[in-house]
Amino acid sequence: MSDNDLGKKLVEEEHLFQFLDAYETVTDVALTIRSRRESPDFICALPSGGLVGVELARSPHDYEMAVHDRIWADRTLASFDLLASVSSIIAVKEHKRQSQRWPNTILVVELLDYSFESLAWTSDSSRADDFSDTGFHEIWLADHSTIDPFGELRLIGLYPSRIFGIHHQPALEGKPYG
Repeated sequence: MSDNDLGKKLVEEEHLFQFLDAYETVTDVALTIRSRRESPDFICALPSGGLVGVELARSPHDYEMAVHDRIWADRTLASFDLLASVSSIIAVKEHKRQSQRWPNTILVVELLDYSFESLAWTSDSSRADDFSDTGFHEIWLADHSTIDPFGELRLIGLYPSRIFGIHHQPALEGKPYG
């Protein structure tokens, strides 16, 4: 394995740990890593002893624009633009999941370069079944924009409807950089 590949795996593992911490806060379910793979990225154990895959997917964006925006803008996108991007990565991962016959899997779409300019769309419960045609056990957005100021990843549930929307995460309350 090249140094570059090893570095990517280490970053991926750090992102998984951030997700697992936030996931436990939001759901009261502690997942533990059982193995690292390629597809899905990780196999985790549920408290019941069952296994679930966790696939981390980065939301695709134009790299050049992301670099420009890090320097000159606030790195937020209109909800419809970012949701369209998220939908496209979910479609790609669903195709991969079907073709490779993944186990029961949680898909985590990471928002690394951009976040939403507004989270008002999360109060529209009509969107709660937008991804019911996928075979994923759960689909989460992992908003990394909250890590530096608050020390925790913000999770936004997309599917199924029981997890849809923003969840209470005490670490995200109050003043940032506390």
